[in-house]
Amino acid sequence: MSRADLMDTDPITLVEASKVVLRGIISVSALRAEIRRGNLTVERIGKNLYTTPAAIREMRDKCRVMPNHQDYTSEKTEVKASGSSATGEKTSELAALKASVHALRTGSLSTLRKSTPRDRQKAESPIPFRSPKSSAST
Repeated sequence: MSRADLMDTDPITLVEASKVVLRGIISVSALRAEIRRGNLTVERIGKNLYTTPAAIREMRDKCRVMPNHQDYTSEKTEVKASGSSATGEKTSELAALKASVHALRTGSLSTLRKSTPRDRQKAESPIPFRSPKSSAST
């Protein structure tokens, strides 16, 4: 079978699709992977999988990678005569962000009276517990 003999709706096996339509560039296992991803439409007749040249073309459209466009992060700001920039504004935003992160890491203060020690010495001296060994020997 040649490529010129195929019509867009003719059912072909994955082997034929790989050899004839894709000229051996894409393997049968790669086509099976595209079936699992949902990019290639197939028909199961008996135990065999069939596709069409039109479905191969649709698969290639779905798999086409669009070129990445560079994202620009610079902002348009008015340049003052003194030569200052928006650095001060960004620095304060960064300081606010760092303060938020610090607050989240340290946690919130407890507001219950029972959980807050009245004097610092009580908080720093732990309550001694007897170990099981010392209580068993006495």
